[in-house]
Amino acid sequence: MDAGQLATDDGSRTALHFLSTSLKIPVLARFEGAVAVNPGLDKQAAEAAGAYLQDLTVSRSAFISKLDSSAANTDAELDVAVSSYLSLLLGLVNSYAAADTTAGLDQETDARLQALLGAGPKKISASDECAAVSQQMLGNAPGRHSVTFQWQDVLIPPTQSSSADTVYELASALIATAVWKQRRAVYLCQGGRQGTSSDAAIKAYSLLRSAGGLFQFAKEKCTPLLANICPSLDCNSQVLQGHMQVALADAQSITVLRAIQKGNAPSLVAALACDTAAMYQAAAQAFTHFSISNQGSKACRYAQWKLLIFQGYMYAFTGLNHLKSNEGGKAVRCAGEATSLCQAAVKAAVAFDKAAPASVPLDHIHFDAAFGDCSASVYAKCKRQNDTIYYNHIPEQLPSPPEPKRLVTPTEFQLPAPSLAVLEGVASTCYAWSGAGVGSASLAPHQPGTSMGTKQALAGQPGQPPAELSNPATGQEGTPETACWRWLLVIIALPLLAIISVVGIVVWVVLLPLKCCCCPVGMIAQLVWDAFEWMIKAPLRGLLWASGKPWKPTKASNEKQNSKSSSSV
Repeated sequence: MDAGQLATDDGSRTALHFLSTSLKIPVLARFEGAVAVNPGLDKQAAEAAGAYLQDLTVSRSAFISKLDSSAANTDAELDVAVSSYLSLLLGLVNSYAAADTTAGLDQETDARLQALLGAGPKKISASDECAAVSQQMLGNAPGRHSVTFQWQDVLIPPTQSSSADTVYELASALIATAVWKQRRAVYLCQGGRQGTSSDAAIKAYSLLRSAGGLFQFAKEKCTPLLANICPSLDCNSQVLQGHMQVALADAQSITVLRAIQKGNAPSLVAALACDTAAMYQAAAQAFTHFSISNQGSKACRYAQWKLLIFQGYMYAFTGLNHLKSNEGGKAVRCAGEATSLCQAAVKAAVAFDKAAPASVPLDHIHFDAAFGDCSASVYAKCKRQNDTIYYNHIPEQLPSPPEPKRLVTPTEFQLPAPSLAVLEGVASTCYAWSGAGVGSASLAPHQPGTSMGTKQALAGQPGQPPAELSNPATGQEGTPETACWRWLLVIIALPLLAIISVVGIVVWVVLLPLKCCCCPVGMIAQLVWDAFEWMIKAPLRGLLWASGKPWKPTKASNEKQNSKSSSSV
């Protein structure tokens, strides 16, 4: 059902309440220092790869800034930001072949051939092929495990998770967008005692359907590639299934409550409420199947509470439908069941509010009051008419519930087309470093299947990145930027080092007779002597440090000198 078909703004207002989950915000990450670039590239290609990695960092920061608030930004702004980021990130998720740049025929010759050969079958362009690949989520890019990402898990008890996997990053970005849209729907429907306007309800309906589509895509496309390798609870398929059901049930609850407000047929309201309750039940079962301990989680308590409420609505309007069919006894039995479910829902609401993070009953007091008034008025009407008109026997067994009717479907999410840099093969020149990394801007551990640089493979040191591949942004030794600031520090500190050296020389001359005459003094005198010797050599040590050379011979050089002396002997 399209949001535009839900309702028009007729001035009616409805009491609504939805699950509000904490915003899912990540830790900032830099791609420039964590992703290696093929060292065999020419200068232009290397600059293009560097620009691609810089664009990734900038677009991710812009996306995060839009996630900061569900009130200050609009969903259109967030959609643009996430599409821009994902179009670049796809280059580190899927492997794309570079576009065919072979020379073609001139325009006149091509026109003659087209006239002779006819139109023929439509040729599939490289961009169309890449767009199809982007929806397949292959996860075969060489740079997939290049950066360690950190996100706050918010769907099931809040925890921190991290993974050196761009598929995890993509899934987390989609989940964060879905959570933002759920919170935006909550923000729009804070109508208080007056209820929510038609325009706000229609917009919330659209946002919740979109959130359901995002959860569905993450579950169906991303989790198969993350099975048994991703520590994030948010990326669990059962958790995503539960939250997809919650989003869709919340969307259809708008339809149910607005149908009640408009006075639609009791049979239609009962059928819609029956299906809404079934979706909340499926969500609660998904959370329970994930872990028995999650029965007490906020999301699970919410699904249980809403299940009781919409089962109550179902039986209340089933009772009105029986009353319309002159079946007063069945009507009273169904309405009585609705009042019992109302009492159970009050207790379930208390459990929901107590579940962490705690919430206050004031947030849903008008929503609860609307259900309580509805069930009480329906029961009073059914009992009054049965006592005065129908005189039917009230059965002990509940009548059968109506056939469920579903009008809501998730809005299908499709990944954006890969960016031009990805289609041109720039992303294929980026791959994961070989070496351990911790943190958002660190080097991720090498994963099987990721390609290694040719120079690194020839270096014979699989655990260390070669000096030729060192990135200036990381501040590693051997780069021109590092040498510059070292020399600058030494030049600034050189007068102080000279003074320290002069003081060391004076003291060394004064203590020289004591060292020659009092050798048995022992270790303490030797330590004092070594300290002043270090002071004398301070300027030289500073110059050696600035040049990047060690002030003591390395083990390898000592062994080399020993081997030369032994060979000369």
